Amino acid sequence: MIKYIVNDFKRALKSKLAKIYFFATLALILLANIAVICFRFIYGSNEGTFAYNVFNYATWCFLIPYYSCIVLGIMAFGKEYIYPKKEGMVLEAGDTKVPLRPWQLYIAKLIVTILLAIVFLIAALILLYVVTQLFHINEGIIQWMVVRNFLKIASLSLPLWFAGTAFAIMFLFVFEKKWKAVLGFAVVTVVIPQIIRIFSLDSFKFEFFRIIRKYTITQSFGLVPYPSYPERSVPLIVTLGIAYGVLATVIGLIVYNRRSR
Repeated sequence: MIKYIVNDFKRALKSKLAKIYFFATLALILLANIAVICFRFIYGSNEGTFAYNVFNYATWCFLIPYYSCIVLGIMAFGKEYIYPKKEGMVLEAGDTKVPLRPWQLYIAKLIVTILLAIVFLIAALILLYVVTQLFHINEGIIQWMVVRNFLKIASLSLPLWFAGTAFAIMFLFVFEKKWKAVLGFAVVTVVIPQIIRIFSLDSFKFEFFRIIRKYTITQSFGLVPYPSYPERSVPLIVTLGIAYGVLATVIGLIVYNRRSR
């Protein structure tokens, strides 16, 4: 199983989609810095146009990697849907064949997706620092305190990103067609949370939606950048990420195993 994970991880990392994902990450970081520089050019130097602001603004955008977890899942999953067999499937791992049970294949793909997320997270952090430093070279070296605060907030988001990868793999194994998996992922991560948010607004006065909104992942992402905010609860944020991730994994495993023939 380990050999299959290593081989599959290498395959996913060399895929065309991985290259697109990398350059899309670079493009977003470049756009963020260009926007800050343009703001400075138009309005002059102020508190919103320095290097540390780029890191602060980036914490507001953690939903982007969360929504892109489905892309990482597709990278790990591969082109073809692998139909499960009770006696197990024999799959290629480099120059050897590896026998895997349905649950082993599921866990292997989840681990590959998590490894991809870690690699791209590290790459994004390096790109963010290097690109921001180059754009703001006249300010000197970016202070470690700025980077440390950013890393603290990013680390708090890790359980939420884990939930995103678990959702992605669950839908990819539940649905044979990728477009259905993407649609299901969008409904769970975008549509339902937005409906809850809308009906929790003061204009509707639905107390039920106000209560459940605090237990949505998108609400947690909204609170992550604000350590002093009264409603921000680190234990709740971590618990929600892990709980949703485990729940999605259990559901995906049950559905996929039931398809075994």
